[in-house]
Amino acid sequence: MRQPRRRTPRLALFAAVAGMMASTAFAGAAVAKKTDPADVEQAFHKAEVTNEEVNSIGVRIDATHQEISDLNADIAAQNKHYLKQKEKLSALIVQQHLDAPLGPTVNLLGSKDPGAFLDGLGAVEALNSQQTEQLEKFDAAGDELRARRAQLQTRQKDLKSDEAHIEQRRAEVEAQYKDAKKLFSQLSTREQAKFMDSDTDLNFEIDAFGRTKQAIDFAIAQLGDPYVYGGTGPSAWDCSGLVMKAFAAAGISLPRVVGPQMAASRRVSMDALQPGDLVAYGDMSHIGIYLGKGKVVHAPHPGRSVEITGLNHFSVAGRVG
Repeated sequence: MRQPRRRTPRLALFAAVAGMMASTAFAGAAVAKKTDPADVEQAFHKAEVTNEEVNSIGVRIDATHQEISDLNADIAAQNKHYLKQKEKLSALIVQQHLDAPLGPTVNLLGSKDPGAFLDGLGAVEALNSQQTEQLEKFDAAGDELRARRAQLQTRQKDLKSDEAHIEQRRAEVEAQYKDAKKLFSQLSTREQAKFMDSDTDLNFEIDAFGRTKQAIDFAIAQLGDPYVYGGTGPSAWDCSGLVMKAFAAAGISLPRVVGPQMAASRRVSMDALQPGDLVAYGDMSHIGIYLGKGKVVHAPHPGRSVEITGLNHFSVAGRVG
């Protein structure tokens, strides 16, 4: 049987060097893989989508807190009404027994006067009717109180669930933000500078007036303020927070989140835009205010400031008022 050929030290050294070169070449290829700025943009966008979901849950939590407060006030009033009905019914029963310890019907049976008997029987029926009516009111008050308490328990359960969910989603935002920053760090210095550059120069006159101009003026006054997840001012913003506060400054109430903000506006086509129109991404993850001449003021993403940008990625529009 032929024995396997043994490597000489020289051949072994050659094999080792060849292996190192192959490994180095593979590692070099991995390092050389270029990160696309579009991938970084998408990573930040992913975090913003989750942030808008956090904003939605936050709005729901605030509404639930208010509803729970209203329910507690309603329950207190219902409980007062219930106790009042209980007192009336108790007083009626006590009075009936005081007037006729053995019951009004027993007293009538001992009467020898037919007229008195008939008159008394009518009084008994009226008393029983009054007692029945009071009992029905008491039962209704009890039913209403129980219904309100059940509703309160449901809303408290919903609140607890939302509070747990919002913490989970906030953690997801943080994790997605870290992923985006990691990708960003892989860009060249020149690409990083370009990616983080915010245009805060307005070099044209905006053709707007009235409350629309007031909203635009407010947004323009925030140019250079940093983006912060969940930011609603006064010195840091997210996209929907900036839009909400800009229109609030003009006396117009808009919801907190992109989707409901667009739903509160009247849809217009992108080729019919006017200054002050809302412009948003098709997935309702980002929003800004149109300024005219193809420009939008918006709060972009962490690391950048409230800025002026073009209409790229904005695909739906709405007019407020």
